[in-house]
Amino acid sequence: MKSLSRIICILAACNILLSCAGKTARVTFTGTAPEKYETNKQPLEMYACNNTSIVHNIAWGEKNPKTIPYGRQVKDGKEYFISKYYIASPPLPNKFVSKEPLILGVLSKDHFTLDRADQNVDIFMDYQLLKPIHLAFLPVVYTRNESEAEYCLEKNIHKIPINIRCPEFNYTQYGKEKTGKSIGLGKGIGQLKMKSQAGELVAEGDLFIPIDKDTKKALENCTVEIVNDIILDHQIYFGSAQNHHQKINLTQAYKAYKLNEEHVTLYCKARPENEPASGCGPISLRED
Repeated sequence: MKSLSRIICILAACNILLSCAGKTARVTFTGTAPEKYETNKQPLEMYACNNTSIVHNIAWGEKNPKTIPYGRQVKDGKEYFISKYYIASPPLPNKFVSKEPLILGVLSKDHFTLDRADQNVDIFMDYQLLKPIHLAFLPVVYTRNESEAEYCLEKNIHKIPINIRCPEFNYTQYGKEKTGKSIGLGKGIGQLKMKSQAGELVAEGDLFIPIDKDTKKALENCTVEIVNDIILDHQIYFGSAQNHHQKINLTQAYKAYKLNEEHVTLYCKARPENEPASGCGPISLRED
């Protein structure tokens, strides 16, 4: 009976894949921004399986319904499935200007999972909540002379979705009145981008960390995690084959770089067939 049940589950999963081809879901964005930026359009980038990147512009103070792909997709003859999204919200202003503070937004959800087509997800963004900060950067490089890492270099793996979180952002006075707290969680999704140069991939969009604009120090206890659940064919980690982690302490890594120019390294390997990316497949029912 168990074998029959497994066959039924497999057939059901196949039917889900076929029936969801070309389907879409919806995301409705609303949000608030400081008065200075209320008339500006805010670009938002969303990341999903297989380096899928979707950019939408939203208007402040109103509902912004947007359509996003869901279900089976085909790219370069390869099939995959989109069921999970991560959202990046660029700072204000959207372009980095030397010595100019930036305002980061807080999202009600920085990621979400879809289980059907025509589903709607509501996302609220608050760009009035956190005090302005500066950003500092630290370079990241692939580890060298390791066969699996070389394999990923040959495959030109150069867009890596990351999740940066800092628990000690200072709130504005607006935030204090609204929440009763003086510090809170900051979240951010981005892509660590690499570019080809002299036959190697080198850091282009280095890791970033928030810097307090008054103390000039990096926020404490920040972490950065590689979100492997939407990377289709590979698994990417910080470190090396012998010692690697999906999440590291970003604050410690930044201090090590400033003190000893110690670089953050990346280790990459082909994804095992028995460990599929959870965001690259349909949500299926499990056996009791």
